[in-house]
Amino acid sequence: MGLIDLFKIDIEKMEEKRDVKGLAQVLKNKNKHSRIRAVMALGKIGDKRAVEPLYGALKDKDHEVRMRAVEALEEIGDKRAVEPLITILKTGNEYVREEAARTLGKIGDKRAVDPLIAALGDDSEYVQEEAAESLGKIRDKRAVEPLIQAMKSGNEYVQEKAARALGKIGDQRAIEPLFLALRGSNKYTREEAGEALVKIVDKRTEGILIQALNDENEYVRKTAAESLGEIGDKNAIEPLIKALKDGNKDVRKMAAEALGKIGDQRAVEPLIQAMKDIISETREETSEALVKLGEPAVEPLIQALKEEDWDVRKRASQALIRIGEPAVKYLIPALKERNGYVKDIIIKIGAPSVEPLIVALKDRNEEMRDKAAEALAMIGEPAIIPLIRALKNTGPEVIKKKNPENH
Repeated sequence: MGLIDLFKIDIEKMEEKRDVKGLAQVLKNKNKHSRIRAVMALGKIGDKRAVEPLYGALKDKDHEVRMRAVEALEEIGDKRAVEPLITILKTGNEYVREEAARTLGKIGDKRAVDPLIAALGDDSEYVQEEAAESLGKIRDKRAVEPLIQAMKSGNEYVQEKAARALGKIGDQRAIEPLFLALRGSNKYTREEAGEALVKIVDKRTEGILIQALNDENEYVRKTAAESLGEIGDKNAIEPLIKALKDGNKDVRKMAAEALGKIGDQRAVEPLIQAMKDIISETREETSEALVKLGEPAVEPLIQALKEEDWDVRKRASQALIRIGEPAVKYLIPALKERNGYVKDIIIKIGAPSVEPLIVALKDRNEEMRDKAAEALAMIGEPAIIPLIRALKNTGPEVIKKKNPENH
């Protein structure tokens, strides 16, 4: 058995026994593999007694030991490591600086803000990326302007991390630069900028967003629609209704989602029309929006069951089933119409339909009585007790109506 193997066995035992003191002694061993294993073990143990020994490992002559020491300090997450890590961020090699930047973000101490801002100008793009991400985690507004500058970086990954960080910090100064990023060529930067804007915008920016619905850039229009939905103000209803006819499917989809979130019944008829959209995803989001609108959407959805387009009928049915109980009082009278969807919807809504159906058993309209009886039979068990209760009050003809074979 070689010397390295011997130390490996000892280190494993020390880790198992949480022997911080013993592992700290191994950090002085001449064999770098033993030192690396000891550092990693200290990180796994996660005991704060390991912080001081790991400080020493940050000065190790071997860069891999130093990098593993940074990783171990990240796992422990002790704020005593901040100052040594700041030193490493300024003086270590590229990989160690990258780890130091990441670890400072995890620890989240504001002493790291200025050094991380400085690291946005590091020679290594990897360090720049980690610095941007860590500044977003710390969320200090001193980083806003430097991150805005980082959005102009030639490295798309740095741009993405800077956009994400600005979204987390949530400062209004970032709105214009983020809108500008939406017009850029990099897909992932656009996505990060869009998500960031949705987090930052509020009532104060509503006017800008409404104007942005007319922007020539589709990503700007899409983000504007999403942001208006998050704000939830009814001033945006008419502009969003107009956006349901946008030339871009993603804008139409997002406008439908926003209208559902805002919840104004002025959107019902336009959304019903939007259920005829040529894009399936847009139809789906439109249906979802109508479900969120609830009862005000019920009667138009019942009318949509007569549409020639089978997909519109299907989505209208699904929406009514999901709206559930609030739809029942409108669906029961519609049983008189020659529309097979209505009965099926009532059956799928189930228990909330039972009492109104029992009342419908006494309706003067024979077709209404027949369909009510059929629906109750299909609902089955949830209808039994209410029917027994009704039998005590109205006589055996109620049971007769329940069985479609008697007709």
